[in-house]
Amino acid sequence: MTPQRSEGAGLVVALVMLIVMSMSALALVRAVSTSVLVAGNFAFRQAAVMAAEAGSEAAILWLTARATSPDLYSDQPNQGYYASLPEGLDISGSAPVGAKVAIDWDKDTCNSRASVTCASASPETTKDAAGQVIQYVIHRLCRSAGSPEDSANSCLLYRESSQVSPKKGQFSYGASSRFKSNSAVYYRITTRVSGPRNTTVFIQTLMHF
Repeated sequence: MTPQRSEGAGLVVALVMLIVMSMSALALVRAVSTSVLVAGNFAFRQAAVMAAEAGSEAAILWLTARATSPDLYSDQPNQGYYASLPEGLDISGSAPVGAKVAIDWDKDTCNSRASVTCASASPETTKDAAGQVIQYVIHRLCRSAGSPEDSANSCLLYRESSQVSPKKGQFSYGASSRFKSNSAVYYRITTRVSGPRNTTVFIQTLMHF
């Protein structure tokens, strides 16, 4: 009788070990699958970031062609350009509670929120081989539209250093004599790329002429 009991106990131990090994193998497969998924998502994100650079370049070219034109004094929503930076702007387009203006990237009227003003982005670019769509929106960093020289307007300006030494007895490095009289308005470019697996990337560029 004793040998038979030993054989039965060995079978139970073997079954337990088989279950443990099966669970370990399943956990390993799931860990590998998660790692592959994370690596794939990272690759899609990197590709979207690279594509966003092309969108920023397109926006810069559009601005450069109009740098000396008064066309930039007023909004051009069909091109994704706005001559002022509105208060309560939501760049993502999701229009959360409290947002006053949102970018209508997906052309869904900003989630159909009636209390939010929807601002158009630039026309979509043709999808590339990876299926990525690039759009951008440009904001002139001014309080209102119109000439930046208007006393009623207020803009974020860049002033180039005159590269001269301070006058004798003058210790203020912010003195106007250290900067050239001409100034340039800053523009903020927000580029959005939407791609496979619901990949969405935003990149912002600040520039002046």
